[in-house]
Amino acid sequence: MRKVLGLLLVQLLAMCIGVSAATPAEQFAQMLEVLQKTPKDDSLRENIARLARELKPAPPIPEEARRALVRGNTALEEATAPDDYARAAKIYEEAATLAPWWGAAYLDLARAQELALDYRSAQRNLKLYMLTIVSPDDARKAQDYLYALEDKQERADRTKNENDSRFGWLSGGWTVTKKVLDQSGYAVVQADPVATRGNIEGDHVTLKVLANTLAHDYRGGGYLDSEIRVENSFRVSYDPSGQLVMELFGARDTYTCPTAYDWNQVDFDLSSDRRMITATREYLYGPPSCKPSGYSIVWVFERAQ
Repeated sequence: MRKVLGLLLVQLLAMCIGVSAATPAEQFAQMLEVLQKTPKDDSLRENIARLARELKPAPPIPEEARRALVRGNTALEEATAPDDYARAAKIYEEAATLAPWWGAAYLDLARAQELALDYRSAQRNLKLYMLTIVSPDDARKAQDYLYALEDKQERADRTKNENDSRFGWLSGGWTVTKKVLDQSGYAVVQADPVATRGNIEGDHVTLKVLANTLAHDYRGGGYLDSEIRVENSFRVSYDPSGQLVMELFGARDTYTCPTAYDWNQVDFDLSSDRRMITATREYLYGPPSCKPSGYSIVWVFERAQ
C-alpha cells in the first residue's frame, strides 16, 4: 500500500513540475486542447482569456473561428423568431470554442442568446467577454448591458412563476379524441386517441395536436379507412375577468369556413377535477355557402395518467 501511495505522489509531483516548467504559450496551447474536449468548462475559458491577455504577441484568431462568426452574423440577420436566434447562438458558440479568448465571439453570442430569451446564458457569456481585452469604455458598456440582462431575467422569472400558478394544471401530457357528431349525437367519424402536450407560451397554454390517425368514411352504406393528418392547436388563457378561454386555430383549408385564419374561440366544458376538457365547434358546409351543416366537431382532452 505504501509503495502504491509513494508511486502516486511521485507521479503527481512530476505533473506539477511539468506544468510549472511549461511556458505561458505552452500552457495556453494545453488549455486550448483540453477545452475542445470540455467546451462547457467556463472556469477553463476564464483562465484562457486571462492568459491570452498576457501573451505577446496576442494569439491569432483561427480562420475557422472567423468563419463561424460570419456564419453566425448571417443567421442572426435572417432570424425572425426565438428558434432562429437560438440557431445563430449555436454557431457563435463554435467561434467562442475555437477562439475562447476572442471577445467579439462572446459579445455576439450574448446578443443572440438575449434575442432567444436565454438571458442566463447571455449573462454568462457577457461576463466572459469582459475578461477578454476590452477598453475601459467597452467594459463600462458591457457592465450596463449586464444590468439590463439581469432585469430581463428577473422579469421573465416573475412571469414564469405567475403562469405556473395559473396554467400549471394544463402543462404536461394529455390525450385527445376527435369526433364528428350528427344531429342526434351519433358519432359518424371518430379519430383514434392521439397524444398532445400543453406548453406554456407567454400568457397562455397551447395544446398542440399533431399525429397520424384514421378517418372513417361511412358514406355509400359502408366505410373506408384512410390515413389523415390531425393538425389542430388549442390555446387556453384567462381573460381580464379571470374566466378561462379556449381557442382553436383556424386551419388554412379551402373546404372549411373558419371565421378567420387565426385563433377562434370555441365552446368547451371543463370537468371539476380539471382532468377532462370537452371542446365543441359547429361544423360548417364548405364554400360558397358556409352554412351550418347540422353536424358538430367534438374534441375530448383527457389528462394522461
